[in-house]
Amino acid sequence: MKRVISILRENKIECFPNERFTLDVDMFPENGEEYRFPQNVRFEIPELKEGKKRIQETGTSMFRYFLDGSQRSYRVIDASFKNRYLPICAGQIGVAVLERADSGRLTPRKDLTRIENILAVPNVLDEENAKDLEGKINDAMPENRRFRIVRYDYQLKSDKDPGDLGRAMIIHEMQMLELKTIKEMIRNHAIQDARMLVKDGGLQYRDTKIKDLDLTKDDLVQLRNVIGLAKTFKPNMTLGRGRGRQDLGNLTKGLNWKERTTVISPNKGKPTTHGWWYVRLRPREKAYSPLQGIVKIEVFVTGIEQEEGVPEARADTISAYVLQERNVTPYNADTRWASHIYPIYLAETYLRSSFLSHERFKALIF
Repeated sequence: MKRVISILRENKIECFPNERFTLDVDMFPENGEEYRFPQNVRFEIPELKEGKKRIQETGTSMFRYFLDGSQRSYRVIDASFKNRYLPICAGQIGVAVLERADSGRLTPRKDLTRIENILAVPNVLDEENAKDLEGKINDAMPENRRFRIVRYDYQLKSDKDPGDLGRAMIIHEMQMLELKTIKEMIRNHAIQDARMLVKDGGLQYRDTKIKDLDLTKDDLVQLRNVIGLAKTFKPNMTLGRGRGRQDLGNLTKGLNWKERTTVISPNKGKPTTHGWWYVRLRPREKAYSPLQGIVKIEVFVTGIEQEEGVPEARADTISAYVLQERNVTPYNADTRWASHIYPIYLAETYLRSSFLSHERFKALIF
């Protein structure tokens, strides 16, 4: 089997192994994009006067599927392209789905588990040559070790390191793989009102990513049955305006056990595609910091909700479902246990076992 670097050199791309070969060790990024929204607004009808509410645990959880998407990114090669000296990044992206049966048993859906090898090259290499190079690499690889080449715009942001832009492209491909998996489940009628899906991390995909999926109106309605559950968030994000403005850290640290905040949305000046709020899963006296044990819940909004906000009853119901998932916990098995739900922890563990090791992946390159 030929290595990737050998094939690049055969195609007259001058390559130099990066002496600072780096592995992005954050195996499970939350993919939050809160930093994109410098100001946010309350987005709930009717508006919560106190800004928070205690949740009553009632009914049976409708969560049936649990999805995790993850990536590993490497800056592997510095290459000379004409008059430019730019990095080539490589990575593994993957999506795994677990299904919970009526008995409560969790089973991996192997038909919905996908792992891909990605090579991110600067777009100084045109699309035709990139496709030709991809074919030559894959002809030399075993079928289960093939690469897909994507091109990143190294001139997109002059203040960014091109290697960071390559890694961003790999993360983008992971997010698209997540969305394609969700689309497939919707089209196969797996996701329904009583068979909801919980995705690890946020749902704050840019609108263009949703449009790229070419979903029908019926498909978009079913996106209401997909929620994002993020274990981390940025406490310095600002909510509100004027005298009433406050940072989310101050809002969330005051939550008592089983309380949630009001629903929040980015103030873009136009209808939005999502809203989010925060729930405390653990008693404050059991946590080592004021923000431990708080999760961020995100939902897609459709129809009239895009302008008027998320109904109080919807936020209450979903919060109650999440609270019912707080036990069993991965205590002592994951440092994020207080903000974790066990099915997502299992999905992460299952997906991690499907990735190539650092050494085996590096052996494909050099």
